[in-house]
Amino acid sequence: MHTPLISYLVLVIKLQRQIILVLLAQLAEIFDHSRLPRADKPVFKRFNQFQVDEKLPLLQADIGPEKLDYQQLLAEALEKNGKPILPVRRRKPVSFETQACPRCQAPQDYLYANNGAGGQLKCKVCQFKFQDGYAEKNKTVALRCPYCQNRLSIHNRRTKFDVWCCYNDKCSFRLGTIASMSPAEVADFNVHPTAHKVRYTWRTYNFELKGIAPESPIQAPVDLSRIQASPEVLGLVLTYHINYGLSARRTAAIMYDIHGVKISHQTIHNYEMAVAAVVRPFWANYPYKLSDQIVGDETYVRVKGKWNYIFYFYDAKCKLILADYVTPNRTTESAVIAINQVLQKMPKIPENFNFVVDANPIYQVAQIYFAQQGIKFGIHQVVGLENKDEISREYRFLKQTIERLNRSYKENYRSSTGFGSATGSASYTALYSAAYNFLRPHEALRYRVPVELPQLRPFERMPDKWLALIELAQSQLPTAA
Repeated sequence: MHTPLISYLVLVIKLQRQIILVLLAQLAEIFDHSRLPRADKPVFKRFNQFQVDEKLPLLQADIGPEKLDYQQLLAEALEKNGKPILPVRRRKPVSFETQACPRCQAPQDYLYANNGAGGQLKCKVCQFKFQDGYAEKNKTVALRCPYCQNRLSIHNRRTKFDVWCCYNDKCSFRLGTIASMSPAEVADFNVHPTAHKVRYTWRTYNFELKGIAPESPIQAPVDLSRIQASPEVLGLVLTYHINYGLSARRTAAIMYDIHGVKISHQTIHNYEMAVAAVVRPFWANYPYKLSDQIVGDETYVRVKGKWNYIFYFYDAKCKLILADYVTPNRTTESAVIAINQVLQKMPKIPENFNFVVDANPIYQVAQIYFAQQGIKFGIHQVVGLENKDEISREYRFLKQTIERLNRSYKENYRSSTGFGSATGSASYTALYSAAYNFLRPHEALRYRVPVELPQLRPFERMPDKWLALIELAQSQLPTAA
């Protein structure tokens, strides 16, 4: 009975297999003759890499265009062409900010808008192009290329800076850059000229450091003197949350499960921000004794579901965090703010002072920005993961120390899976930096803390040390008048 049934099922399976093979062959035929888009192989496209030109532009007096007389030009045009240059025929009356051409003094009747509402004017008499309001603004200084002395022109206007470029095709910088290209790069440059940086460029910045102070950027949501919890609870919360890297929810759970104290995770966040508002000015303004091994780096941190950055600067020998700027943008301004946090901790910048950083060019631009302010320091860039140059070989060990700091920080905050606000990230980072400098023993220092505060020596328990640090920081705050 079973044998005929099994034979029948085998025949059915074989028939189905033949049908499937026929259908697969037809699908392959259809695909080969279809007009569906094919998946192309990845194509490498060269982009113009961000590079920094080290030479400063020349600041020279802007003597303006060569002065001409519009009446003489009108007479010469009449004599040459046999007809006069007529004023601009306008469809409707207009009034420009500039009263006359800055080159030949032709009145407004001979001026017309050269690019519509863009603000550029052109004189019909001498053909001079200029921006409306040129004469009244009376520009006295011009940026010039340090290689060919050609006047730099605006290339791009960004939110925080302007990009200037030398458009002289015979500039020695441009000709030298092209001459140093390989034959393959020259061929690609002829096809895609914008993919290669061959012109001298410069950036002028529209932000100032006077609003960037080391004082606390954190506004405390609660007053520490009015919290309902006891000081012992506050010390325990900070120990679990900062020293041991427990999230606010886990800290709340352990406070209830172990100590019988019922406290919400939001209250813990409020305490965190209140303590950070007190401790950060003390941490930022403390008179540290620094070495000559200062290294900087940026690392990722999650804030409101998006990647932000922490710009760390670190004394690799003394094991001190000197800057911990949290920002959503990895820009030159962020690097400038972080470096400024370090410089403010120095009564005087030593000679031949250097920062060790990675290959990110924003540090070079920040160096040039400070040079414009009269602040000089050097930059040693450790490139990549392998020591392919002498600088990387010499300073690789310093770069590894700050990478270790980045890992330590991430181990602490990983349990929280990120921060819910920018204020929360800044508060936690400030408290972590304070604990790192004043409370945490370091193996490389024979298990001593980087900065031993006399006011903390009588205390053995970490919660008591936190409370003593808060009291010390509060005593250093300026009293309201």
